Amino acid sequence: MDEERFREAKLLLHIYELYSVDSMVDAFMWCIKELQVENLKDFEERYPLGSDGRKRFYKVGNFLDLLVTFLKREYLPKKMIVEFCSDDVTSFWKTAKKIIVQGRKKWNDPKLYADLEFLNNEIEKSQKT
Repeated sequence: MDEERFREAKLLLHIYELYSVDSMVDAFMWCIKELQVENLKDFEERYPLGSDGRKRFYKVGNFLDLLVTFLKREYLPKKMIVEFCSDDVTSFWKTAKKIIVQGRKKWNDPKLYADLEFLNNEIEKSQKT
């Protein structure tokens, strides 16, 4: 294994360690199975700042958004990230999209989770081919 591939494998293993700690697994499961809101207003009412639900949402969103940083900086190849977490990304995006899109407008933050959206789009493209 050449040095570059070894570095990629080492980084991916470290990401997997973060991805598989109990608190992250719990946050993913909560977001995918229990987070059911109609819109941003509903989300903010049910899960105010500081609530466990809000923390879980941000934990998952921030983690997935961070993965794109590795992609953009070319620390890991896109294919590796797509293979690593495509189901979780698409499931989370499906649930979170309405919250994020409305949040971008309300909080005047047009780039809110833009990297997560980019990753979801890349996964969708790869699944079509």
